[in-house]
Amino acid sequence: MMITVIFCAVFTTVSLGNLLDQVWIKTKNSGFVNASTPNVDYISLSFFQLYPANNHYMKFSVKACSNAFILLSSDMYLLYSFFDYRIVIGAGDNSKINVRRNYDLIISSFNISTPGILNCTEHRSFELNWAISGRITLMSGTKMVMNYMDPSSTPISIKDVGITTGLGSVGLWKVEHTSRFTGFYCGESGAYGNMTLLSTLKKHSRIDCVSVCSVRDDCLGVNFNRKTEECQMIAGGQQVIKIVVQKSPWYLYTKCLQDKTMCVSCIVWDSRPPDNTGILIT
Repeated sequence: MMITVIFCAVFTTVSLGNLLDQVWIKTKNSGFVNASTPNVDYISLSFFQLYPANNHYMKFSVKACSNAFILLSSDMYLLYSFFDYRIVIGAGDNSKINVRRNYDLIISSFNISTPGILNCTEHRSFELNWAISGRITLMSGTKMVMNYMDPSSTPISIKDVGITTGLGSVGLWKVEHTSRFTGFYCGESGAYGNMTLLSTLKKHSRIDCVSVCSVRDDCLGVNFNRKTEECQMIAGGQQVIKIVVQKSPWYLYTKCLQDKTMCVSCIVWDSRPPDNTGILIT
């Protein structure tokens, strides 16, 4: 269900600024994998309605002990990723970056020494750029740590980007985008956002409830109970954990971050536990 609070759209578009411009994604440990491992369980960013391939650019940060994987794929949604570039940040026990090109069984690979590039307890910021010429660069903060040029005369055309972690590491990623909240929400009946709350109010209707959230730039969405008229403001900056119970009086509404798309609660899985993949909005 999609609803919109028209009279709030003008205010929210201006006041939210960059507070919803980061999508956080948690990746699980994919096991004993490396850049050459086939059939790695990458998470497609297009699944979250993030499309860095359109701009040949991705700005992100990641918190992981080692082995943060990025797949630049020729296939949308990574369904048949036969042609791709695979980048491993923090390979070799967090001592190097590994880049591998896969195309028609022709493989090229090289390593760059980058000791301590990732950190188990803090996010490290990166900027990844790629060009149609086949050049791929990676910035770590203000320092260029990778400058790769595809040796082939036929560089791979990138359609989607995937991420994962492996070799014992899990990752928390912040992928930047430009949010455009215009007052639209995605709602589900019988769903409850089991998350940190900003406040709890009494409101007569769902429209009244989401109207309060719309003018708060720290509010991701609301839980509304149709029987008790309880209206719970859900805070941003946390993993979205959604519980669905049939015939529950609760409704969960979250903001759509790209007009009528990128509607958080309608993207995430039901009852996903904290140690598995999740999505966060800050």
